[in-house]
This record gives sequence, C-alpha cells and structure tokens, in this order.
Amino acid sequence: MTDILIRANPDKVEHKFADKVPVGTEYCFWTGVKPRQYPKKVMFTDGTNVYAEGEVIDVNDFEGVCFEPLKRVNYPQPKKAPTRGFTYV
Repeated sequence: MTDILIRANPDKVEHKFADKVPVGTEYCFWTGVKPRQYPKKVMFTDGTNVYAEGEVIDVNDFEGVCFEPLKRVNYPQPKKAPTRGFTYV
C-alpha cells in the first residue's frame, strides 16, 4: 500500500480536523483525478511541511479520496508536493 500527498491551503481543510467534527464523520477531498492505487493514508502539505494526515476509508469517482477526520502533525514533506492534484509517497 502507498500514501498520497496533497498540497492544499490549510484553510481548505481546517474544518476536517478531528477536534472540529463529531465522532464517526468522514470527509472527502477531490484531487481532480481518482488515484489508481488505493492509498492507506492521506497527507496534506503547505508545500514545505505536512500539517495534517488521516486514514483513507474510500476512493471513488464522485467524491475523490475519503478519509477519517484529520489529525494535526508537523513534519517535512517526504517528497516534493505537486502544485495540483496529488503524488504517491
């Protein structure tokens, strides 16, 4: 299994953090294309550091990558982030 890295402004995902949503909520993020590989984890980066991550629960053609509420993290991105879409990590 693999993970995906998405560059997104933190304001775009702020409402998707675990401390902001009821238990059992799932969120989706459309990346423009459906990943061909089913990722285990989604990571969001500001272009330098990963600031959020979550466990993927579904990938579909309509909503994109669906995941459990995000947790806050802060570490260097493991790979150069794309300007649009996502990259596999």
